[in-house]
This record gives sequence, structure tokens and C-alpha cells, in this order.
Amino acid sequence: MSRYMVIALLALLMTGCGTAAKTAPEVAGYVRAYLQAHPDVKRVAKQGAQSATVVTKGQDLDISADLSEGLSGRLIRTSGGAYMRMLGEEVAPGKAWDKITDEHEPYHLLGIDAVAGQGLALVNSHHVHEMLAVRGQVSGPADDGGLDRYTVAIDVRAALDRLDLGAFLEVYDPLPFLQETEDEYGRVRAGDRAAQARLRGELLKEFGARATYELWLDGQGRPMRQRLTAKAPAEITFSDWGTTAVAAPPADQVRVLGK
Repeated sequence: MSRYMVIALLALLMTGCGTAAKTAPEVAGYVRAYLQAHPDVKRVAKQGAQSATVVTKGQDLDISADLSEGLSGRLIRTSGGAYMRMLGEEVAPGKAWDKITDEHEPYHLLGIDAVAGQGLALVNSHHVHEMLAVRGQVSGPADDGGLDRYTVAIDVRAALDRLDLGAFLEVYDPLPFLQETEDEYGRVRAGDRAAQARLRGELLKEFGARATYELWLDGQGRPMRQRLTAKAPAEITFSDWGTTAVAAPPADQVRVLGK
């Protein structure tokens, strides 16, 4: 999508921000369109026992993720390099961070993929919510503590029946851990009807038969919060629009492998 198309779509979505004239596709796609036009933001996502915080500033990125079961870490990427740490551990006495280089990739990509991939998947779950909510029944806005709250009621079974499952998997589980899961996804993408039926059945178990998507906007039309209330609930909050900063860790806390 070109920059001009994004601006046009965003303008359409923001028109009449304080009025009731919004469709389910407009509400469901609002966060995606707004982020495309305003990428510098802090996002905090929670889903079950997992959580992630992502701060973006231009091309710079700071991701912290707690994926439960003892897997938690932080990845910082700036123009000067990329740095990784697994929280609660030292990589060397007095050193909390490893600088990632082409020759020395700490954690054999597993920790990096888990923290970066799964952390980003959590904060990007608005894509999942959008695909489920796009044909729901919308109501609002309702005043909620000075914010405009929009609500979309979702018939999950009907939503799943209409999904492009291949496109859904790209945002739902972009980095599956298990080879057998990747193989099953391959069958789904190839059009295997039995695999597609299995996936829809698993998703129905995960989300439940009914779900509710809610979006809160401030007076400037900025997303402040979104929530999917379902069998598998998830929530994302937004802050620091346009005022974020990402910095490399202190040099004296960084180990450069190979030196």
C-alpha cells in the first residue's frame, strides 16, 4: 500500500471520529491504518501469561518479551547494531548484553526468534483481531472516561468460515516452533480441506463461539487501547505517540563476541 493510499484510508477512518457512523471494517482496521501512518509508538500487549513491550522509533526497535516458562528477554536494534539479553542472566561478569554480529550470533537464533518473533506477534495481534472482527456487528462510540469506545460483536464460527486461512496464519503464528506445526500449516495453505477443517476447529476452541472486540480512541483519533474479549483474551495499550526513543545499552554492559 502506497503512502498516499495509507493517508487516504486513515483520513476516511478518522472522519467523524466522534460520531456513530463507523462500519465494522473501519473499526477493525483502524489500528493497522493508524500504525502505518504513525509508526513511532510504545505498545504493551498481554495475552494469558505472556506479555510483550515494543517501542519503535523510525527504524530502531526495542522489544521486551516474557513468554512464560522461563523464557524472557530483550532485543534492541539501532543504527549502531543489535543487542540481545535473556532477562535475569549475565552473559559474562558485569555484562548483561551480547552484541549480535554476523560471525557470532548468540543463542543460536532461538532466543532472538522467540523474543523478537513472538513478542512482535503479540503486539501485532491487532491483525488477528481485525480479521475476526471485520464482519461483526459494530456499536458506538460510547464515552468511556473521556475516550471514544467502539465495540464489535463477533460470531467466531462465521468469521472463521469466511477467513483466508493462509493470510490468517501469517499474522496468527508467523514463526511456529514445531516442524509438525509448520507442516500442518503448509497443508492448510495448499488447500487441504481436512487440514483447514482441523485448523478452524482448533481456532474455535481457542477463541470460543463468541468474542467482542473493543477499541478506545482519544480526542485526536489516536488508539489508546484495544481488547479482544474471548476464550483467549488479549489486550494492547498504546502510548507515547510520536515521542518514543530507542537507545543502545551502555557500552560497559555489552559483551562483543570474538574479542
